Amino acid sequence: MSKKKGIRSLVLTNLFVLLILIWSTNLLSSLIMDGIYLYKQWDPPVSQPLYRESLPDQDYAHTVFQELRLLTKRYIPYVEWGRLPFSGETITIDETGERVQPLSPNNPTKHVHFFGGSTMWGTGVDDRNTIPSLFNQLHPDYKVYNHAQSGFVSRQELAGLINLANQHHPMQVIVFYDGCNDPLTLCRTDVSINGHREESKFVQKLERTWETPEALFGSTQTLVQKIIKKGKRPQSRCQDNPAYAEQVAATMVNNWKLARQIAKFRGAEFLAILQPVASIGKPSIDYLTEEFDGSDWAAVYPLVLQIKEHEQLDWIHDFTKIFDVKEFVYIDSCHVNSLGNQMVAEQLDRILHAS
Repeated sequence: MSKKKGIRSLVLTNLFVLLILIWSTNLLSSLIMDGIYLYKQWDPPVSQPLYRESLPDQDYAHTVFQELRLLTKRYIPYVEWGRLPFSGETITIDETGERVQPLSPNNPTKHVHFFGGSTMWGTGVDDRNTIPSLFNQLHPDYKVYNHAQSGFVSRQELAGLINLANQHHPMQVIVFYDGCNDPLTLCRTDVSINGHREESKFVQKLERTWETPEALFGSTQTLVQKIIKKGKRPQSRCQDNPAYAEQVAATMVNNWKLARQIAKFRGAEFLAILQPVASIGKPSIDYLTEEFDGSDWAAVYPLVLQIKEHEQLDWIHDFTKIFDVKEFVYIDSCHVNSLGNQMVAEQLDRILHAS
């Protein structure tokens, strides 16, 4: 009997030690991830190359990207995320989670709403040099809104527009600026056709049923996944599957069509812009050292333009060659400097004046 008790005691002791080791590893992983977050808050690294050709003021550029790394996300129903309020030297986020427009007329003659991803939001420039802000400077009597968020696809923008429309926000002009994120996100094997960039994270949080494995392994698993996935992009379904590329293109256009119907419902004019990317057209990008794969854009963009031409959708505007100029505008594969944003704002102004 005493021998059995000894064996049982040894087994329980070893099991207890094992659980302590597993829990300690998980705790250490949590501390590492929290430490990395706090370090970035204290001394955020600048991941984007500060190209002297496109961003000649290096101190200004460093401040912009430094403040960008300090921004934190918040949950917003249906559109999934926005940002917490922030007030810096170059970036300001209001209580709604959106980027602040410097101009705010007391009695605006029009309300203009801009939707898009980080290019519309203004990655790489300060508050005064985003596309909405530069457009606003052409029309100081307009009230301009920047509803864009980093990583947004057109489906999220559609949800954001619905949030505004069903609460009777005033709107006379609505602009959707898409093309960079939809192919890069929806072509991924880990994202559904109506999904978004953070879909797998939402699934993991919502579908988890057991608390014990999360408590013992959750942080360790997350840290290991971050290490494994660092610098690696999920596989694409669009490059080897033309039918899926067609589905991605049709989905983006369908989201635009639905947004246009909502705009009509509210009596607003609607523009959809197929945005420029560095791998399409003939922009000056020899100075870029960033490696990027433009094959998803190459697979989807022509299909979007085919739909536009076949269905005679004249409210869709192709901006893919707008940066075919000698000047340097790109700071990476999608984002541009203030000159590029100015060119987009002026082209939008010309289109709206012609309509």
